[in-house]
Amino acid sequence: MKIFIIGAGTLGKLIVEIIESTTEFEVGGFYDDNFPELKSVMAYPVLGRVGDLANSGKLSLAIGIGEPKYRKSIFEELSVQGHHFPALSHSSSVLSKYSLIEDGVLIGPNSSVLTGSRVQKGTCILSHVNINQDVQIEPYCLIGAGVIIGNNAKLGEACHIGLGQRVYLNEEIAAGTFLK
Repeated sequence: MKIFIIGAGTLGKLIVEIIESTTEFEVGGFYDDNFPELKSVMAYPVLGRVGDLANSGKLSLAIGIGEPKYRKSIFEELSVQGHHFPALSHSSSVLSKYSLIEDGVLIGPNSSVLTGSRVQKGTCILSHVNINQDVQIEPYCLIGAGVIIGNNAKLGEACHIGLGQRVYLNEEIAAGTFLK
């Protein structure tokens, strides 16, 4: 299945690596607002601007934009138009069969989601993230590289957990919080 990436910056490039690590998916190209000046990224074509997706057929997409409020608006707008956002995880990630990973979730290299945890739609988990048991992550969160989230923690919608932060056992992070 071809996946088209929205945004050709740093996160878009990570998504290329996630997709290339799998046998199930392949990169179809990028949509980025720097088109037509930007023609290719990592040898994949930039096919148009993000707004051009409104006139395309129904595609499988991945959001390469980190900011939670933009992830949410893009996900919701393009889902209504019939586009699909499959969950994508790097082949080196460890996902418990007893965890739940929803549509549009991205999981980077060497990350783990353990037993009883739920990662809701549109969330982006970068590299080397450890999500322990029974963690609840609401939609559209961005979890930076090296984050550790303790058992029974809860992250509200559109949280941004910065590089290397810790969320402790049973801790609750309010919706929209940026933890630096």
